[in-house]
Order: sequence, then structure tokens, then C-alpha cells
Amino acid sequence: MRFMFWNLVFATWLLVTAFALPHTPFSQATTWVAAVVVAVAALVATAKPAARFVISALALALAAVALLAPGISLAAMLNNLIVAALLFALALVRPTPVGEGADKAHA
Repeated sequence: MRFMFWNLVFATWLLVTAFALPHTPFSQATTWVAAVVVAVAALVATAKPAARFVISALALALAAVALLAPGISLAAMLNNLIVAALLFALALVRPTPVGEGADKAHA
């Protein structure tokens, strides 16, 4: 459940900063689309752990856009790079399927 929680926190942060920080239209669209896809993939990953690889690929794409998109502000670039690194690191952890963690806690 921590996997899903933190991914949803990062997705929410990305969605907010897509509109709060100065972005180019392309980087803004990339940021909010990444936020939505991360949230959906995090929910799916609780049942299908391989879905976390979608998040890792999206984190790489988000970092690439932050580094390569012309005209993106320093604040938006740093924000997207940090969140992409956190998402990528979190995607390395295999999420616990729903119900499996609760069984271990009561055993």
C-alpha cells in the first residue's frame, strides 16, 4: 500500500506543479499526462506488479523532457527531475499485492 500511496502523492504533486510552475506548453502537457498515467499505473500495480515498469519508463521520459525541452523554467526542470528520480527509485520496489501485506501483519 505504501507503493500506491507514494506514487499517488507524486502524481498529485506533478499535476499541481504542471499548472503552478512556468512550463512550455509541451512540458506542461507531458507533466500532467505523466501524472495521470502514474496514478493509474500505481493503482494497477497493486494487482499486477509488472505495471511498475510503466512508471519507470514514464520517469525516464519525464526526466528527458525536463532536460531537453527548450524554454522550460529552472524551477519546473528541477521539480520534474527530482520527481522523476523519486518515481524511478520507487518503481524498483515490487509493490505488495492487495491483501498479501495484511495477512503477514496478522500472522
